[in-house]
Amino acid sequence: MQQLPPQPAYILHSRPFRDSSLILELLTPEYGRISCIAKGARRDKQRRQRALQPFAPLLVTLLGRRDLKTLGPVESAGQSLWLKGRAVYGGLYANELLLRLLPEGESLLAVFAAYQRLLAWLAQLSGDNSSELEMPLRLFELQLLHALGSCPELAYSSMEGAAVSAHSVYRLTQEDGFVPVVVPPGQAPRGVDFYGSHLLAIAELLRGEAAPDDNALPAALSAEILLEAKRLTRLLLGPLLGSRPMKSRELFRQVYAAE
Repeated sequence: MQQLPPQPAYILHSRPFRDSSLILELLTPEYGRISCIAKGARRDKQRRQRALQPFAPLLVTLLGRRDLKTLGPVESAGQSLWLKGRAVYGGLYANELLLRLLPEGESLLAVFAAYQRLLAWLAQLSGDNSSELEMPLRLFELQLLHALGSCPELAYSSMEGAAVSAHSVYRLTQEDGFVPVVVPPGQAPRGVDFYGSHLLAIAELLRGEAAPDDNALPAALSAEILLEAKRLTRLLLGPLLGSRPMKSRELFRQVYAAE
């Protein structure tokens, strides 16, 4: 049986398989998203199943030649990150995005690094306030979209052949990215239209200038910029996700409906 070199990995999802096993969806730097069978994991609750938890950095060995590998030895690759309160749902949302958007078996090192940073940021949050999640989740969404080639140039208008102007309004188009438009005086951009100043602020966040330290939380942006970033990522993610709702969003709404 072929044995792949040990790989850093995170568990994105697990589901029961047969009487005592699990099927795991892993995120790895070299093989991207990859599926494997953890044989007997549900039977060995004291050790192996306890180690196979989400948000925990692992070092895994995968066996087999088929698309569905078999999980070999598993080691801890660092301290598990304990997410609290709402931060747990932020992590589940990121996991679901990766499951639905990443092609299986395709290495995307930038995505693996972005996911590691996201978990480090989420672990620093109190989990008491939903607003804490906005900055790290928006940045992760932008990084994922960029790695997938689904994020247009935010600071450059290809139609004009020039940098985005902070004083202009731009419309998001599928063919040409952001193109300049004229809106009536006093009318704020809406729908697929954005202020240039907002696009430039979001582009700065994506470039990483707002978070020079990998383990430090990104510098705070205004609520207005974060709201525009959320509107933008929803527009870009919509066609990729399709009409099927995100389970993690529905679960979050159910748990915190009273608030």
